[in-house]
Amino acid sequence: MWIDTHCHPFSDSLRAEEAEAFARAKVAGVSKFIVVGYDPSANLDVLRLVDQQSDAWGTVGIHPCEADVMSGEALALLRKQAAHSKIVAIGEMGLYYYHKDTPPEQQFEAFRQQIRLANELDLPCIVHSRDAAEDTLRILLEEKAKRAIFHCYSYDADFGRKVWDAGYFTSFSGVVTYPNAKAIQEAARVAPADLILIETDCPWLAPQSVRGQRN
Repeated sequence: MWIDTHCHPFSDSLRAEEAEAFARAKVAGVSKFIVVGYDPSANLDVLRLVDQQSDAWGTVGIHPCEADVMSGEALALLRKQAAHSKIVAIGEMGLYYYHKDTPPEQQFEAFRQQIRLANELDLPCIVHSRDAAEDTLRILLEEKAKRAIFHCYSYDADFGRKVWDAGYFTSFSGVVTYPNAKAIQEAARVAPADLILIETDCPWLAPQSVRGQRN
């Protein structure tokens, strides 16, 4: 049984064929799905899909690139949405330094608020971290995040050991198949079996054999 722990089948390139995408995945051997939200609109799509698909569960959150939408009202809405019986995590949340559009201080605050919400509700944090390894882990530890998943893990094995020592998970996507992803491949090789997950991050990050195509 395969579980896709992070997917976005409601995204523009798949929206017109959501049901077909789930059906194709099941034929390929994927039996359960975690559909992941990242902004107010996506979170509504998650709630819709988990009601439609018996084998799908979901998450609601604010991506670091959308941190400017975080407010008291937005946090209250996340809390309300997370009460749905099929919402199993908060996120994706985190820090994203690859693009400089969202000030780090704004990302920090949105990240901390969502970690606190996840702790309050006893739910895991789905973490998006890019070019922000140490700051991401520091904030998780400062906020005493109970459970966290570094989605689409993109760092090396040395940083992975810090993540695993904290009891947090690393989830690997199609990126692990890319020829230039040697550090990520090494991290996947040494990751503890009980702290490793897999994901498609569909419709993005297709594996090397179909790289550049919709995933």
